[in-house]
Amino acid sequence: MSPIEQYKAGTNFISAAKMNYTHYFLKQLTGWTLHPNTGIQGKKSVRIADMGSQTAVWAIDVAEDQSFEADVHAFDISNKFFPPTPWLPPNVTLHRQDICSKFPSTLLETFDVVHFRLFIMLDEENIRSMVKSAISLLKPGGYIQWIEHDKTGLKPITASKDQDTSAVEALIELEKNPFPNYNFRWINSIAPVMAAEGLDVVVEERIETRASLLTQMHELHLIALLDIPRGMSETVDTFKANYFDDLASDNAKGIASVDNFKIIIARKPM
Repeated sequence: MSPIEQYKAGTNFISAAKMNYTHYFLKQLTGWTLHPNTGIQGKKSVRIADMGSQTAVWAIDVAEDQSFEADVHAFDISNKFFPPTPWLPPNVTLHRQDICSKFPSTLLETFDVVHFRLFIMLDEENIRSMVKSAISLLKPGGYIQWIEHDKTGLKPITASKDQDTSAVEALIELEKNPFPNYNFRWINSIAPVMAAEGLDVVVEERIETRASLLTQMHELHLIALLDIPRGMSETVDTFKANYFDDLASDNAKGIASVDNFKIIIARKPM
């Protein structure tokens, strides 16, 4: 397994904490769990697939939304981070499933929304496989919602003038190349692949982290670094040795990076 695949798979409770913290950060940043353009308005009941669910935090949050009745199915190739079944809401079902492989026929064309989020890096072949899986699950007129960390516009920010941003600037460079063969521009392929597969891309937008959430974003960077064990990436090991302590103290000094997230919503034709 490559270093980036090891990181994506997660290791322990730090990985799980990062996943859960990120969920609540994104919910506060965007103001929603399901985008308003996913066709759920006015529906009393919806069937939703969460792909690469990990801790199932997103699936559980959607299932407990009181504004509609949801039947939520969460899929992941591993059950390592799945909550115990007795702790789940009754309208959440967890499945061990490779989301790039064929799904059971009983699930095909039964979902109103298919959700993807934070896959770190994918090549175009994997994006295409995942989009095809989503299309197979969606009812005609159903929607894909996909959110990814957009590293194309990262920049340092300070609370006051003349503060040293060297650690944050080094972090920005690390984010663009944390593992061998990493391509931070991969997210630009998602919408074109969706369109090539016959979907109508109805939303493609970038949300910038606002000032009130910069502290939380900085904390997520620190947790993400702690989630990469020594030896997984020489580049990360070197960064942590040289900058981690400074980066940790930057939070209290009002030094951070402004991160963006890309949101893509696509509709399956009727």
